[in-house]
Amino acid sequence: MGIKLVVAPGKTASLFLCFLGNDKLGPMMTVQEAYELCQSGKAVLVDVREEAELKETGMAAGALWMPLSSMEGDTDEWRAFRSSLARDKKVFLYCKMGGRAGRMAAYLSDDGIEAFCIGGFADWKSAGLPLQGFSR
Repeated sequence: MGIKLVVAPGKTASLFLCFLGNDKLGPMMTVQEAYELCQSGKAVLVDVREEAELKETGMAAGALWMPLSSMEGDTDEWRAFRSSLARDKKVFLYCKMGGRAGRMAAYLSDDGIEAFCIGGFADWKSAGLPLQGFSR
């Protein structure tokens, strides 16, 4: 049995994947809205993909990097990252398609952080928003 995905005109499949398996259907934000809030200092942007993915494609300019695997492994790096997030800023997360970002957004939301999945890296790139290479 497969999943049939129907996407409304003007929406992307990655926004659907943000919430697949996540019962917290919070407000939807476009990548453009997220970019503007990050530029104004009211939000932070986080890439949750793995290092090999970032080396291949680069990442959104100004994004922080915290791979989902660090959260799932409850690593020291993850705990330091989570405690460093300002509670007065929104956190926008993306991955390749939105699924991993949705999982991290749900976890952070449960921890009292205003977190949103904004979809996949392709959404950011196709919107013509700034990119940067990856370096540790």
